[in-house]
Amino acid sequence: MNIFSRHEKRLLGGIGLVIAMRTLGFSILVPVFSIYSVTMQGATETLAGVAVGIFALAQTLLQVPMGRLSDIWGRKQATLLGLGIYMAGTLLGGISQDVYQLIASRALAGAGAVSGVTIAWLTDGIPLDKRNAALSYVGVSIGFSVIIGFTVSPLLAGNFGIPFLFYVSAFLIFLLILYIFCYLNNHGTVEPYEGREKTVRPGELFFNRDLMRINLLGFVANFSLAGVFFVMPLLIRRYMEIVAMWRIFVPVALIGTACMFYFGNKADRLGTVRIASVGILMGAGGLLLPVLIGGLTSYFASFVLFYSGYCILSPLMPAAVSRYPDSQRKGTVLGMLNSFQFIGSAAGGVMGGVMMRFRPELFFCLLSLLLFLSLVFLLGFRDYRGMCGEGPATS
Repeated sequence: MNIFSRHEKRLLGGIGLVIAMRTLGFSILVPVFSIYSVTMQGATETLAGVAVGIFALAQTLLQVPMGRLSDIWGRKQATLLGLGIYMAGTLLGGISQDVYQLIASRALAGAGAVSGVTIAWLTDGIPLDKRNAALSYVGVSIGFSVIIGFTVSPLLAGNFGIPFLFYVSAFLIFLLILYIFCYLNNHGTVEPYEGREKTVRPGELFFNRDLMRINLLGFVANFSLAGVFFVMPLLIRRYMEIVAMWRIFVPVALIGTACMFYFGNKADRLGTVRIASVGILMGAGGLLLPVLIGGLTSYFASFVLFYSGYCILSPLMPAAVSRYPDSQRKGTVLGMLNSFQFIGSAAGGVMGGVMMRFRPELFFCLLSLLLFLSLVFLLGFRDYRGMCGEGPATS
């Protein structure tokens, strides 16, 4: 982290911890959630998919309002509000008795939509030419959280039951709320481009072609992620018990984290499109493996390639969006990206539940095709050049 000043290092450490802890609370639930939801009273595979998707749908509806609230009220205040809502919903998830209560609890948890707010909080204090690197460091902390979550999740679920994971997740969020309240503060914004037009009407953001390219990539990437994380654990469950599934999830998380860090550091130099192309092609190629070859080995290899590709994309998208040349709309544009991502997650979770009733291989073919199409659309990304003067030279 020698490229960062002392202030930037403190900012990276503080916000990185916030994002990592929230990710840990979430990732503890992810590996076994589809297995849990299909066993709830009144559940069908479609309703189980709704339980996955409703969380993302609630996030979708509130990302932009929470981002705009953070622009006006402050990043810290909006983050605390969102985390409190998320914690309440997670606690209710642990005491749910049927699939409908589970769906309602996940909708409430999803209303704590602070993903875009925390990224905006981070990029407020990081200059443009360091943002991909900064987000790759944060991505490493996310990766380690995922590794820990994916490791302990099957072990805790196998020994204490899946509802126990909801209580662990809620307790982690409670600790995070205390940390933010006591130790973190709002701070000034690093202005991205001196002399540029500062005010853009909110309606114009939706029609900006560069933003739309990244937003649609976010939709497709998260559609695929939610679908894969619904389908894959159910397929792997046919070959091993829940308590042993960490042997699959840990290598997946380790390799994905390594790819995120390696390619994230290269993105500032090589550009968004080049590095994103690598991630998209890895993800799309990995999803074709189960179509061509069946069995546990094929599922594992597919999981590794797909998740590594997603990890490459994960820091690139918010870094690209954060360069939008209107610092007063940063929370809004990042909230918009997160809305598209969570729309994708909602649709992917529901579609995964539907496709499990038919042939999962067809679902993997669909996801691979969508990723290829997103790559074609992304090739026109120009990093906001020509919008308000000259933008970054690298795309």
